Amino acid sequence: MKPYQERVVKEKEELDDKISRLRPFVSGENFKNLPEDERERMSRQLDLMEDYSKVLSERITAFR
Repeated sequence: MKPYQERVVKEKEELDDKISRLRPFVSGENFKNLPEDERERMSRQLDLMEDYSKVLSERITAFR
């Protein structure tokens, strides 16, 4: 794999780790105690992170 491809793989791994920590928080009890506008931002953030992860996955698949 080329260096830039390795960076993309590492970026996806790091992003997926963040997603795996944010997703349960957004589904948890503490999330419900946040102000509505912050809950909305965090939910949007999670959606965008998941979309970004999908794009990185497509790129990685195309490397092979």
